[in-house]
Amino acid sequence: MSIKFKQSQQQSNPNQYLAPEGTHFARCYSMIHVGERPYEYQGEKKTKNSLWVWFELPTEMRVFKEELGEQPMSINIEYNHVPYETAKIIKHINSWRGKALSPQEIDDFDVSTLLGQPCMITIVHNTSAATGKTYANINTISGIPKGLEAPKQINNTYLFDYNDNFNLAKMEGNIPQFLQDIMKDTPDWAEKINETKGNNNQDTSFPEDLNTGDDLPF
Repeated sequence: MSIKFKQSQQQSNPNQYLAPEGTHFARCYSMIHVGERPYEYQGEKKTKNSLWVWFELPTEMRVFKEELGEQPMSINIEYNHVPYETAKIIKHINSWRGKALSPQEIDDFDVSTLLGQPCMITIVHNTSAATGKTYANINTISGIPKGLEAPKQINNTYLFDYNDNFNLAKMEGNIPQFLQDIMKDTPDWAEKINETKGNNNQDTSFPEDLNTGDDLPF
């Protein structure tokens, strides 16, 4: 005879909310310009113009909170926002639009026009040798094949930058706290805060007319 602790019917699975591997319909719904932040690569200290982009996966629905019901899984990627043909962000934009940006187009391209746009993304899982933790990473981004139609956007569109979309009131609930902490240590943040202190009439409202249609703006 033994008396054992009752096992939970639903065992904890650290990967249960990890975006699944494979190719998925996706839609860009959130974009946050963090600013110039330090990082270390192979023991060398560097800086990057950090831009975080989120994609929803409308065919991968999960219940994260009972009160909200099913919601799409999402995945994010951090880019170094630099105008180089070899940069990952430029490679992804080129494969998304199906043709390469010219040097002049790269200089003029507004990355925020990607918000609301559908695409196909391929996700791979990578396991850290140091921690053993598995991560879902975006490997490739491409356009929607002809003849297919992407599901409509589910999440609200969100954009944060240091130009026209700097709104402190809307950060809560839209930007993870760890990312807010990184942003507040950037020179971009310090410069903007000093600017807004000196200009009480500055408009920091959030634009409501962001493109959420399926016609690619490029």
